[in-house]
Amino acid sequence: MREFFKNSFPYFKKYLPIHILATLLGMARMLILLVTPQVISLLVDRVVNPVLGAEVKNSQSVFLFLIEGIPSDDYARIFWVLAATLLVFAAIYFVCFYLKWNLAHYFSLKSELRMRVDALNKVNSASAPLLAKYPAGDLVLITTKDPRAVRDMYIGTVQFMLDNIFYIVSCSIFLFQIHFSLLFLPLAGGIVLGAIVAMYQKKIGKLYENIWKDSAALSTTVQESIYGVRTVTAFAKEEERRKYFSRDNEKLFATNVNGVKLFSRRGMWTHLVRTLVTCGEIGLAVYLGLNGFITAGAFTAVIGYIGTLLWQFTGLLSNINGAQRNFVSAKRFFGFLNDRDEVAEQYGEEVPSTAPNVSFRGVSVKNGENYALEKIDLELPYGKKLGVMGRTGSGKTLLCKLMQGFAEADEGEILIDGKPVHAYGRDALARAYSYAMQSVFLFSNTISANIALYDPFAGEEKIRRAGKLAEVDEFALRFPEGYETTVGEKGFGLSGGQKQRISIARALFKDAQILIFDDVTSALDLDTERRVLRNLEGECGDKTRVLVTHRATALKNCDEIIFLDEGKIIERGTFEELMALGGNFAEIYNRQIREVAYEK
Repeated sequence: MREFFKNSFPYFKKYLPIHILATLLGMARMLILLVTPQVISLLVDRVVNPVLGAEVKNSQSVFLFLIEGIPSDDYARIFWVLAATLLVFAAIYFVCFYLKWNLAHYFSLKSELRMRVDALNKVNSASAPLLAKYPAGDLVLITTKDPRAVRDMYIGTVQFMLDNIFYIVSCSIFLFQIHFSLLFLPLAGGIVLGAIVAMYQKKIGKLYENIWKDSAALSTTVQESIYGVRTVTAFAKEEERRKYFSRDNEKLFATNVNGVKLFSRRGMWTHLVRTLVTCGEIGLAVYLGLNGFITAGAFTAVIGYIGTLLWQFTGLLSNINGAQRNFVSAKRFFGFLNDRDEVAEQYGEEVPSTAPNVSFRGVSVKNGENYALEKIDLELPYGKKLGVMGRTGSGKTLLCKLMQGFAEADEGEILIDGKPVHAYGRDALARAYSYAMQSVFLFSNTISANIALYDPFAGEEKIRRAGKLAEVDEFALRFPEGYETTVGEKGFGLSGGQKQRISIARALFKDAQILIFDDVTSALDLDTERRVLRNLEGECGDKTRVLVTHRATALKNCDEIIFLDEGKIIERGTFEELMALGGNFAEIYNRQIREVAYEK
C-alpha cells in the first residue's frame, strides 16, 4: 500500500483539497444515514405510539431538543417538525451525493488522463529492448484500463472505505447509547467477517492477477487476428486463428468461473454471518424492549442500524477486494512506468548538424551465440547514395535501425559527425532521419493525413508535392475524394504498392537530412518504381540516401553498393565495380534483366 500511494499520489496531489472535500461530503452522507433512525425513533415514541393509545415514554433519541417547548400531546406539531427534519436531511443527503460524485469524478478523471498520457509517452519513447519485455496486449491494458483502476482507488475504494469505517464506528456509538449490550453481536460479527476476508484475501489477489494476464493474452490474440486479417485470409488460416481465440477466450472464461465460485463461497459465509447477527440483534432488542430497557422508538432505530451496519461491514469487505484489484493494476502500471530504460538513458542531448556524416566502425549485433551483423565498417558522408542488397535475414533492416538508434550495437561504434550516436538526443536523431519502413503502417485517416504525419498542420501544397513525387497521384486522384479519401486501419482498402507509395511520400514530406527507404518498392511494378526513383533523384540529390532493395536494377545510380550475407558485407563497390567482380550482385542483376526481357 505504501508503494501504491508513493507512486500514485503525485498524480492526485494537485486535487487533494477536492478529494478531501469529497471525503467529507461522503461522511456527511453517512452521518445523515446515522441520524435518520434517531428522528424516526423520536417519531415513534412521541407520535405513533401515543396516537395508538400507548403511554408516552422518555425517548432515547439525540433529537429531543427539536421538540422542546412543544406540548407532549400536540402530536401534529411534533409530527411536522420531525417530518420537516427528515426532509431537510434527505435534501442534504442528495446535495452531498451530487457534489461528491461530480467534483471527485471530474478532477480524478484529469489525473487518469495524465496517467494515460504518461504511459503512452513511455511507450513512444521506450527503447526496443524495453518494449520487447511487454506483449502488445499488456501495453494496451496498461495504457487504458490500469489508470482507471488507480483512479478508482482514490475516488472509490479509499473514500468508500472511510465512509464504511466512519459509519461502523459512529453506529457502534449510537447502539452503545441505546444499550451497551447491543454492541456485542455486531462487533463479534465484524470480527468474524474480517477473518473471512483475511482467509480469502490471498486467493482473490491471485485471481485478479490471473484475470489480467488472461485478458492481456486474449487482447494480443485479437489484435494479431485483426491486424493480420489479410494474411490470415490469404493463407486460409481463419480456423487456426479461431482456435487461438477460443483457447485464450476459454482460459479467461475458466478464470472468471473460478472467480465466481470463489466469491460465491465467500459470499455464502458472509451472508450467513450477517443473517445470524441480524437475527440475534433483533432477538436481543425484543428482549430489551419487553423488559423496559429500551423504548419502541429505540427498537425501531436498532432495526434500522443493524441492517445498515452489516451492509457497511459487507461494503468494507467489498472495498478491500477492490483495493486488491486496484493494487494489482497499479503494480503493473507503475512497474512499467518506473521500469528503467537503460538503453534510452545512454543517449545525451546533442543535435546532429544540418549535414550529418554517419560512420560504422566494427559494428556487430549478437543474436544469441551468433551474429545478426558482424564487423560492419561503413562511411556515409552527407549526400552519399548507399545501396543495400542481401538475401532475406541478412541484416538489412537491422542496419537501418542501427543508424537511427532503433537498435543497439553490441560491439563497435556508430558515429555521427565524429561523435558516438549516444551523445545525441533520441528525438534529435529521429528528426535527422526520414524512414520509409518495410512494414507499412497507415492510420485510420485520410491519405493526406497519413502523408502529413510529421506535421499535421502543413499546407496542402506541401502534401500534394510529396504525394506527386511518390506517384500517389496515380491512384489517389481516381478516388472521388482524392487525397481526402479515408483509408482503414493498417491501410485496409489499398493495395501493397499503394501503401508503399504513401509511405515514401510520408518520408519525403518529413524532408529530413538522411532518407532511408527499406525495401519500399518491392510491391511496385517496374515502371512505377523507375518513376519514383527518378523523382527521388531529382528531388533529393543533395541528401544522404540509403536504398534497401531486392532489385539490383534500382541501385545503378548509387555511389556505393553493399551486399550482405549472414550479417557480413561480402561485396561492396560501385555498380560498375560489382558487375566487374561477377559475384552475387552481378548474378542477381543479370538474372533480373533476363526476367524483365522474358516478360516483354
